[in-house]
Amino acid sequence: MSGHKVHDEAQRWTMAAATLVRWLRAADPNPVLTGAQASALAVIVHAGEITPSQLAALEEVARPTMARNVSQLEKLSMIQRIASTQDGRSAILSATPIGRATIHDGHARRTAPLAAAMGKLTAEEREVLSGALPVLEEILRREIPGR
Repeated sequence: MSGHKVHDEAQRWTMAAATLVRWLRAADPNPVLTGAQASALAVIVHAGEITPSQLAALEEVARPTMARNVSQLEKLSMIQRIASTQDGRSAILSATPIGRATIHDGHARRTAPLAAAMGKLTAEEREVLSGALPVLEEILRREIPGR
């Protein structure tokens, strides 16, 4: 495949991904959290336990920016912060049951429209779409450190 064609297809994937994210985000008309807070909470839920510095690095934001998000998540009782047994100056973040439920419920609301649309596809269309997913996941695994 020529470099020009690869670039054009990459651009189409980028636009489709951005449109997909906006569409699914709109499926949750009254989100409890901002996008940044929801993203940070999802990382914490997935990680189980994580330091604020690790969280900031994974989310690719400055530590002070993440500190504000963490503070808001604590105020909402979505996460808890405990002192690290390894380093008294550091803390370990973990999700509370409320935080885990918030992520789970939000994912369900945002997944529903895509699942409904996929249910309307023909078997062949679903097969094509399903075949592309492992390839996209592999690209992300290779290109995103820590994934």
